[in-house]
Amino acid sequence: MPEPNLLQSRMSHAARTVWVDAARDILIAGGVSALNLRGLAASLGVTTGAFYSVFSGLEDLHEALRQTWLDQNVTPMIDAMAKAGPDGFQQYLAALRLTVLEGGVDPRFDNAIRDWAHSAPRTAEVLAGADAQRICALERMFRALGDDEKRAPIRARIAYFHQVGYSTLEIHDVPDERLLNLRFYAEALTDRTDLMVCETADEVRQFILTGKPPEKTKK
Repeated sequence: MPEPNLLQSRMSHAARTVWVDAARDILIAGGVSALNLRGLAASLGVTTGAFYSVFSGLEDLHEALRQTWLDQNVTPMIDAMAKAGPDGFQQYLAALRLTVLEGGVDPRFDNAIRDWAHSAPRTAEVLAGADAQRICALERMFRALGDDEKRAPIRARIAYFHQVGYSTLEIHDVPDERLLNLRFYAEALTDRTDLMVCETADEVRQFILTGKPPEKTKK
């Protein structure tokens, strides 16, 4: 059996997670103006008093919500690219694998945070830091792809602005069409034509998953 203090800590963490997840859903659906204590408690079917058993106040919840965004939408991609090793194109594929195939980044959450940042200096600060981290990861990728110290940061910004724009505009491609289009995005953004050997969406998917071009059956 866990020690009483450890068990209490786990229960408190679980309770905070429930509140933060509910707050996340409200933020995405209605923006920060919809994120109030009464509505949040109602969505969970509890009283507002239950909130103060796990949070000191709304700002405590807001900070937990910002940290959740970092943990879910920012850190995983940076870590995935780092774990891909020194090959820049493998880093690019790692980012695609997480964002496109695994859905590891929720663009709705990104959009909600960006909207919130317009009215909250602390959220704007966290967002600016996350943007800088993501761009730095892309700059390292472009350095690994062979770009010099002048080109790498500019290309990193272009690639990042492309992704932000794609999310902000809420473009919803047919899944197979999006995979096929990735061949051209990769060429435009990285100057690499590796994905062009793929003739079908499934081949693009397998290339991204394995990091290797598809094996063609000899006729």
